[in-house]
Amino acid sequence: MFHHGVRSHTDLSAAIYLYRPGDGGLDRVAILLANHMARRGMAVELWMAHLDGVSAHLIDPRVPVRRVAALGGNRRMSMIGQFPALAAMVRRHRPDILYSAGNQSNMLVALACVGTATRSVARISNPILRPGMGDLASWTRLKRFRAINRISDLTIVMGEYDRALLSRSGAVRLLPRPTVTPVMERVRRQRRPRDADAPVQMLMVGRLVEQKDHATALEALARLSHVDWRLTIAGDGPLRAALAAQANALGIADRVILAGYVADPERLAELMGQADLLLQPSRWEGLCATLIEALACGAGVVATDSTPNIRPVLAAAGQHPPVPIGDSAALARAIERTLASPAPVPLMEAAIRDHGAARALDAYVAAFAELIPSPTPVMLPSPALP
Repeated sequence: MFHHGVRSHTDLSAAIYLYRPGDGGLDRVAILLANHMARRGMAVELWMAHLDGVSAHLIDPRVPVRRVAALGGNRRMSMIGQFPALAAMVRRHRPDILYSAGNQSNMLVALACVGTATRSVARISNPILRPGMGDLASWTRLKRFRAINRISDLTIVMGEYDRALLSRSGAVRLLPRPTVTPVMERVRRQRRPRDADAPVQMLMVGRLVEQKDHATALEALARLSHVDWRLTIAGDGPLRAALAAQANALGIADRVILAGYVADPERLAELMGQADLLLQPSRWEGLCATLIEALACGAGVVATDSTPNIRPVLAAAGQHPPVPIGDSAALARAIERTLASPAPVPLMEAAIRDHGAARALDAYVAAFAELIPSPTPVMLPSPALP
């Protein structure tokens, strides 16, 4: 249980709500934040609906974990049903901050804090407006996000585009994504010059689902039969069999390795350190953690225009501009051009410096602290005076 008293802003208490420790970027950020605060000696807990998941092993043993009672059914309905339990936990444990790991839980977290001294912090983990959305769908989605922002004490966004969309509906902070770890920095330093006679090593990282659009990347690579390339796909999901069948139909199955989900962060960093190029063909993204991670490990990146938030990062890192979503021909051309003129590694390093995990997580904690009123000093009478 959290205890309050006179304290400095560095020892605030926080509960981090995460539905399940899964394989997504928002899950890793939530766990990184909890671990970081615990290592700084702060009072922090993880509150989760489900304690099992592929990234559960990443939780620092110093972080207490509490289960939020959840009903059955799909994720969205389960979250709605959690409101009474989460609201009761806020009132019982009274954390200074209740942080939402991502889009789906932002409303739940904000409502659970209403009427309490606990400050709710939302985080935009996927784009507010997705590329290709119709006018009505965009209007409806934007209204919903702005309504959530109004009842949240703070919303953290990962790009200027999202900040502009929410700027008139409540408190918004643009903070770097806590992504680049010391392991990635070590991998970059140990990177060897590319062997011109070796096959070009391509990498894709992400769940095998429609959003990540691995299919377009396979079509693009099939157009590059004159290039000696190999592709590793790190990730798992419902489209695994379909992607394997597609690679076989395109005649490139012998060049593609479906490596499955890589749970070990060090192993994933090693894969990025061995890659010449990361392919990020997503249909929509919030910022693309894997894009930043790959640049941190010294790999080039070719990405689709899945969010305006990635454009400044790619430009600063000297990468090819993002290509249209679902355009395999444009993706193939971008791959060829990037291989022909790779950006210098120091340029890539400079572009992602602000995304260093410790530095970015400290910015999160500082933003939390600004929400908590400083204790009011009490004037005590001097014992020397009557």
